[in-house]
Amino acid sequence: MERKGRRDAIIILIIMLIIAAVITSWLTGLWSCESQRKDLTEKERLTIADYINSISVLVQHSNKVSLNFFTTLNKIKDISKEELDSRLAQSIEESEIILENSMEMNPPEFFEVSQGYLELVFDTRNRAYESFKPAFFNVLQDIEYDKSSRQISNSFLFMYMSDELYKYFQGALKASGEKLGINNLTIIDSVILQDEDLLNSNTVSNLIADFKSVIDLQVRRGVAVISQSINFDPKIINEQDEYLIIKKGTKISVSINIENQGNVTENDVPVKLFYKVDGVSKTEEKTSSIDEINPSEQKTVTFTEIAPYPGKKCEITIEAGPVPDEILFTNNTAVYKFMMEK
Repeated sequence: MERKGRRDAIIILIIMLIIAAVITSWLTGLWSCESQRKDLTEKERLTIADYINSISVLVQHSNKVSLNFFTTLNKIKDISKEELDSRLAQSIEESEIILENSMEMNPPEFFEVSQGYLELVFDTRNRAYESFKPAFFNVLQDIEYDKSSRQISNSFLFMYMSDELYKYFQGALKASGEKLGINNLTIIDSVILQDEDLLNSNTVSNLIADFKSVIDLQVRRGVAVISQSINFDPKIINEQDEYLIIKKGTKISVSINIENQGNVTENDVPVKLFYKVDGVSKTEEKTSSIDEINPSEQKTVTFTEIAPYPGKKCEITIEAGPVPDEILFTNNTAVYKFMMEK
C-alpha cells in the first residue's frame, strides 16, 4: 500500500509538471504578443463585464455539479441503483454542457490566455465524471476490479488537477485586467474535490470497500402519513382530553402530508379517509390518490365536503398506501378524534 501511495504521488507530480509546461507555453506564446493597453471604451468595458458574468454562471453551475456528485456518494446506502445511475449520469450531462458552453464563449481581446485555462478546467472536470461512473459500477460487480479502482482514483486526480488549473485561470484573468488598467478583476473561487484525502490510495480503497458493502443497492419502498401535519378547516381552537375541538362550520375539510420514505419514485399512491360519528352506524369513506411522489418528498392531500356533527364525538382515520413491496406498515395510518363546537 505504501508503494502504491508513492506511485500515486509520482503520478501527481508528473501531471503537475505537464501543467506547468502548458502554462509556460501559453505565457511565452500568447501573452508575449499582447501590448499594453489602458484606454478602454465603454463598450469594451461592458464586453469584459459580460464575459466575466458568463464565466461566473458556468463556475457556479460547476460548483453545484460537484456538490450534487459528492452528496450522491454520501447517500449511496439510501438510494436505489436506478437513482444512483441517474444522478451520476446527470453529473456527466451537466458537466458536458458546461464544457460546451465554455468553448462557445468568445473572449474579449487580451483574454485568450485565461479562456484557454478555463476550457482546460472544464475539460478536466468532465473527464473526472465520465471516468468515474463506469468504473464505479464495475467495482460493485467485481469487473476488472484493479483497472476500475485506478479509474476511480484518476477521477479524483482529475478533480484535483482542475482545481489547480482554476487557480492559474484566476491569476491569468487578473493579469489580463491589470494589463488593461482594471486592477480589481476577480472571479469566484471553485474547488470541486471536496476532500484531498481522496488523492491517497488508502482512502480510495476504503471508499471502494464502503461502496461494496452496499448489497446490490436494495430497493426500499414505503409511504407514511405525517401525523403532525394535520390541518382542519374550520380550524382547531383547543383540545379536551383526547379530542381536538374545532370551530363551528357548515362543512369540514382535512389536509395532511404524505411522505415517500422509500428510495424509488411512487405513482398512483392511494390515500383514504374513514369518518365515524358517535350514534351514526355508517362509516363514511373518501378516497384520493397521489399521481407521483419522489423519494423523501412530501405531498399534501386534502379531503373536503365532510359533514359536520356539532357536539358529537367524531373520529377520522387517514390511510396512505400501501405501495407494492412495502414492508413497514406502522406509519401508514393516523387516527384523530375531534368535536365541532355547538
